[in-house]
Amino acid sequence: MRGRARSWLDREPGLREFLDEAARLFRRARQRRAWVLGITLAAVALFGAREVRKQRSYPAEVVLSATEGKEAGAGVAHTSAKLQDYVYYAVFTDAALLQVMQEHGYRPDLLALNTRLALDDFRDDLSVSLYKNEFTQPRFGGVPRSARIAIEIHARDPEQALVLARALGDLVVKRDAENRRERFAVEQHLAKEIVGYARDDLARTESALAEAALEVEGAAPARGALLRVEIQNLEKAAKGGRERLEEAEQTRARLEALASSDSQSLTLRYDRVDWGAPAPRVNEPVALARNLLVVLLGLLPVVAMGVGAFDPRVYGADDVRRSGLRALGVVRTRGA
Repeated sequence: MRGRARSWLDREPGLREFLDEAARLFRRARQRRAWVLGITLAAVALFGAREVRKQRSYPAEVVLSATEGKEAGAGVAHTSAKLQDYVYYAVFTDAALLQVMQEHGYRPDLLALNTRLALDDFRDDLSVSLYKNEFTQPRFGGVPRSARIAIEIHARDPEQALVLARALGDLVVKRDAENRRERFAVEQHLAKEIVGYARDDLARTESALAEAALEVEGAAPARGALLRVEIQNLEKAAKGGRERLEEAEQTRARLEALASSDSQSLTLRYDRVDWGAPAPRVNEPVALARNLLVVLLGLLPVVAMGVGAFDPRVYGADDVRRSGLRALGVVRTRGA
């Protein structure tokens, strides 16, 4: 019975063939030790030059907890679900970041050269993360919601990175309070204007109602019927105007009460969950030597196989067979 035909998978080289081929390349590479060592050292030297030129940066992170005030109905006490973007763009404005950079000596060379470039570089080193964010859900049972804000910054010195991170954390507390007080002041001003508009509108309606009531007494029957319909409409309008005025006055009174109460109801309360610690300083010479050793050991076998593969010389019977010829023997030279 004829045997089962071999599939193409059976004819494919496996691990054994790979090891045999690698061993052949290494044997060929031994004939070119100078090339192997020279190419490897040149690649390691290029890697070392890149590492020396590369500026090492150290991270530092602080974590704040933001909890809303008791009066969630006030716009100043409620924060949106986009708290992360609010901190990064509305709190960390260019003017605020520039002040932090100047106060703490971040890249003074770049600041003197190009302020815009320095700000962009600082923002590249800055990140804001938000987690445990309860503001994405409605408030239930009067329990204040909260969120965690993590601020991370990278700098060339670990101590400077920590100082910058803490300064940015303090900036969040300060700038957020200022922004919310400004919005609260705008809301108060708008509430007062709404009361004025409601009062003026009610006064105009009541004046028109009084004029129509006086005119209907001596008006002709046809005109009187029209005036009585107008009076009914004006009475409804006056009733709605009184309700709107009362609602506007209640809103203004509530905001005035909030303004005279404690500041906790006017802004978020911030707590320092983690105020950071300096990252351990790296021993640059030791780190460079360790990296160079790893690169050397990693590149050496790769370069050896490459040199062995591209070397055109014939060193043994295996090399002859790979060229499609049949080796008849080996001629040994004297001293071989």
